[in-house]
Amino acid sequence: MSVMLSKSEREELGSKFNFRFENKALPTTCSIHAIELLDEEKCASYLDQLAAEIGSPSRRVTASMLAKRYAYLAVVPVLYAMTVFDKGLGLTLYNCLLASPDDDEYSLSKSRFPNLSLDGLNVTEPEVGNRGDWREHVVRQLFEEHLSPLFHSLSIVGGVPRSVLWENVMVRITPLYEDQLEEEEDPSILIRLHDDFKFITETAPASLFRERRNPFAMFHNTKNTEHTDNQAAYIRKTCCFYFEMSPEYCRACPKPLNSHF
Repeated sequence: MSVMLSKSEREELGSKFNFRFENKALPTTCSIHAIELLDEEKCASYLDQLAAEIGSPSRRVTASMLAKRYAYLAVVPVLYAMTVFDKGLGLTLYNCLLASPDDDEYSLSKSRFPNLSLDGLNVTEPEVGNRGDWREHVVRQLFEEHLSPLFHSLSIVGGVPRSVLWENVMVRITPLYEDQLEEEEDPSILIRLHDDFKFITETAPASLFRERRNPFAMFHNTKNTEHTDNQAAYIRKTCCFYFEMSPEYCRACPKPLNSHF
């Protein structure tokens, strides 16, 4: 039986995460299918074009910023749907398209960072009593088959450690689960919030990420208990290099808290 997202679920993903279901026609400049980023030459060309769009000084910074943006556009909606809706969104390297905003979009968002649209989407849901295997499939498809190959390419072409790229994801998914925990009233969703976050960041095997270890484990429980309005409750262990293209540090940056920098 085919599974679909309800109208309200689609609207929720769109309003919360700018998630797009349509295959938007790509503009002539600064656009790419995700699978093409695995080609080092095409990846380098795209990073150089994107650098000019967003004002990045280097491929390293651009690769890191793209990873952070990609986590917001692709990773967070998939995990949100998995946990809150109990539905799996089949985002793959083949159906994801990155494109810089057109003039109308830029006038609304004031951002030159790319958006994501989809060329088709398969939706799944767990069989009764078998959510664990289904969740593992969703996580494997998202990370092992999709994000890990992409990060491998960005790391090589951009000259940025994969640990930085993975923590760019961690800073996106931590507030997703923690903020939702504060807002959620449905007891069944609350249980999934606890269980799924623990699975993703602690107990999921390294094979689901195509890494030697769970890449989120080293970043788990990194808290700033004395955070201010200008700092996040989660403080990074690595630097994402945002300060190299901005007059300020990102809110989760470890640098302001370390006097030796």
